[in-house]
Amino acid sequence: MIRRFRGVPPRLGQMLRFASVGILNTAIDLSLFGVLIRVAHWGVVPANTVAYSAALLNSFLMNRHWTFAGSAGPAYRQLPMFTAFNLAGLMLSDSMVWLFAPAIGPFGAKLSAIGLTFAWNYWSSRRFVFASTAGQ
Repeated sequence: MIRRFRGVPPRLGQMLRFASVGILNTAIDLSLFGVLIRVAHWGVVPANTVAYSAALLNSFLMNRHWTFAGSAGPAYRQLPMFTAFNLAGLMLSDSMVWLFAPAIGPFGAKLSAIGLTFAWNYWSSRRFVFASTAGQ
């Protein structure tokens, strides 16, 4: 069952659910990124890759069961597609972090990458991965 935001058109509600999941994913991503950079002294790209991947798993589970609940297709088909589109998002994110970290620092670079990857991930999830509920 999809929990709707009262008084909000269905598509906007879906975007708000996606954004809510995204906020949690961002918290997971940034927290783990910070620990790996500051505590474990990892490089920015490996830290970004691990942090992004942890948020990716949370994203799939929450989007499948809440944002796009009731979407057609079994998880074993959706997960590889979701992963493929999100790996493209990871490449966008890693590229932006790598390019901008020297100029604006690792966290500034990471924050600048979030907007682009949010747009990419919503579009690809709605259009391809969880397509059956796209109009809700």
